[in-house]
Amino acid sequence: MGTEPSSQRDDHCGPGRFWEECSVPIPPRIAQLLERHRPTGRERTWYPTGMDERAVHLHEYFLRSEREPIALRRARGLAYVLSKVPIAIHDDERIVGQVGLEDVATTRPAELARAWRYWAEESCRLEGRLDGHETSRVLNAIGLTAGGPARDGHTIPDFAFALRHGLPELQARAAERLGAPGLPESQRTGLAAMAIALGALVGYMARHTRLAREMGGNEPDAERSRELAEIAGVCDRLCQGPPTTFHEALQLVWFVHLGLKMDDGGIGHSFGRFDQYPHPFLRADLDAGRLDLCGAGELLALFWIKLNTEGDDIAHLSLGGVLPDGSDATNELSYLCLQVDRWVRRKQPNLSTRVHAGTPDAYWLEIARAIRSGAGHPAVFNDDVIVPGLVDLGFTVEDARDHAQVGCVETYLPGRAAAWMDCYINLPKCLELVLNDGRDMIANVRVMPPLAREPCAGTFDGLYDRFLECVRRAVFHALTHRHGYDLLLSAHAPMPLFSALTPRCLETGKDAVDGAPYVLTGAYLVGLGTVVDSLAAVRELVFDQREVTLADMVDALRADFAGYEDMRRLCRLRAPKYGNDDDRADDLARRVVDDFGRIVRECPSPSSRHVHYGMVGSVVSHTAMGQRTAASANGRRAGETLSDGGSPSHGCAISGPTAALRSLSKPDYRVVPGGAAVNLRLSPGDVTGDDGLERLVGMLRTYFAMGGMQLQVTVVDTETLMRARGKPDEYRDLVVRVAGFTAYFVSLPEALQDEIVSRAAGAP
Repeated sequence: MGTEPSSQRDDHCGPGRFWEECSVPIPPRIAQLLERHRPTGRERTWYPTGMDERAVHLHEYFLRSEREPIALRRARGLAYVLSKVPIAIHDDERIVGQVGLEDVATTRPAELARAWRYWAEESCRLEGRLDGHETSRVLNAIGLTAGGPARDGHTIPDFAFALRHGLPELQARAAERLGAPGLPESQRTGLAAMAIALGALVGYMARHTRLAREMGGNEPDAERSRELAEIAGVCDRLCQGPPTTFHEALQLVWFVHLGLKMDDGGIGHSFGRFDQYPHPFLRADLDAGRLDLCGAGELLALFWIKLNTEGDDIAHLSLGGVLPDGSDATNELSYLCLQVDRWVRRKQPNLSTRVHAGTPDAYWLEIARAIRSGAGHPAVFNDDVIVPGLVDLGFTVEDARDHAQVGCVETYLPGRAAAWMDCYINLPKCLELVLNDGRDMIANVRVMPPLAREPCAGTFDGLYDRFLECVRRAVFHALTHRHGYDLLLSAHAPMPLFSALTPRCLETGKDAVDGAPYVLTGAYLVGLGTVVDSLAAVRELVFDQREVTLADMVDALRADFAGYEDMRRLCRLRAPKYGNDDDRADDLARRVVDDFGRIVRECPSPSSRHVHYGMVGSVVSHTAMGQRTAASANGRRAGETLSDGGSPSHGCAISGPTAALRSLSKPDYRVVPGGAAVNLRLSPGDVTGDDGLERLVGMLRTYFAMGGMQLQVTVVDTETLMRARGKPDEYRDLVVRVAGFTAYFVSLPEALQDEIVSRAAGAP
């Protein structure tokens, strides 16, 4: 690795172009680890069903602590878990700590089964206390909605707060606050729980200190022994106070991430604005000569590798954007993260960057280089759309500018909000119910009250109004059910460690659900492309051209087009399609997005702290919801997947990427600032060389200048995807963008592979 002083190196190459122009190779340690941890198709995903060590150990503690207040029970349960989970320090590691070392499904299947039954019964008991639970069960079963009463991770604590003070000081603060006069008993209990949780994580770090010292004393290789001593020193200093170096800052961030996973158990625990809070430590190390950019890059790459070996599928890490004062936020760590991501080229972290009108030219080039590398990173989000949308919802401009993405694409306020939750609304299903007078076409059961006495009569606008009424009913029910769950959470499943890392909660002793400034809930619009194309087909073929009657159209959909092949051909080939710069469809996309955002905003919430916002996305719900949705007027058959995220319907954007992006930029996404997922696939040959890079930059800048909210690009050709299908063992490391996350292509279900193959690929 290089030894040139950082100041000289910066003058010569500039922090944004150091790797590109100076051609520094991947450090040998990183190359070795990447080779050692090549994807196998058997990678373990963290906590997909609760089948992990945490579930078993927490169950052990809960069985003997029934009389404890729930906050203390959760905190002491966390302490028990962190004292019991196995720890290890692997060869070549410098960032240490890992949960998930034991496969309890194999080693302790009976204990796991008992634990799983226990937690499932706990969840059922909570569900039974919610009004409207049976209605939600029915709506979820038919695929109209998704998202029940279940917390699923999705947190970003105040990492800057943790780095500035260190865990021991925060623990001392919680203990000191316990003595405040007049403090209600519930808040006193909450503070005690936070102190226990913080102490538990300090104890977990101390276990690594002892292990590193023990290993170092037995290590025959002098260099590795020195590194183990360094690891022990880093962990020990974090047990005593705040970090002082970039290495220590990264290690503390990693320990906090592991602690939050064990505190909550869910997925999507994310890192927020990762290029901001560690940057002062990097800058101080560079200025003092303790570290150069090559050494910093190696530490970052080790962090990236930990995420992949840990099994985090949607640990979001955000870069760029604007600062709370409105100035540009990019710095040398922003560039370094993108460059390291090109080294690693694995599915984690779920990397994104924010952009705005003042994003530097050099950073746009670095974004394009990262996208061109083919790992599906970074997703790009537009501050010039999201920030005004959040301000319109009532957030201060400073808070809005400090947002980050959590999990897949969800807009979140780090350190200011409770764990994020969502619900999903199947808009093609809403149209199905309207056309079938409130009845599900597949199960033939009534879901909504009659929405029209005579579905064949009236105008398109009348039909559209009935469609909006169905959307309204679904949205209001789903959000009301979610809010009901919010109100029960602190009494059922508080999060003492996460609450301790939310500054306002550490002051008050309240759990994050009760004490954080915001409780955020998103309502996803699922199937935008499908519903827009279906509405466009009905308007074009039934009301404008009068080529078919609405009654015949409904009969064809009920029959899944059996006997109506000519009508299906009209729907597929003659009706306009979203994604082709055709205003006959694009105007409907504008209308649907605007109306959906308005409906979400009109739904009442329990308090001003409870904020819900519209989103356009699906994660992978468009596949499951599609299986429960009858045929659509765009020619889609019953059971086929719906369009993903905010993207056009599969195979329908046939006029090229430029036309697709023009269409996608037409809706006003400020009304749905909660997030969006728009997928695009480009051919590698069209972005090669300097000209290809400039074309890619031009496409991205133009799209976001036109008002696009989000874009995620996979650079891979159809031939490679088809070869990967035929010989999956040779393409285990082929990463593609799915919805709001990346995945290994050959590990995806066939339906999602089909979806990715069907995305049009072409030149920007």
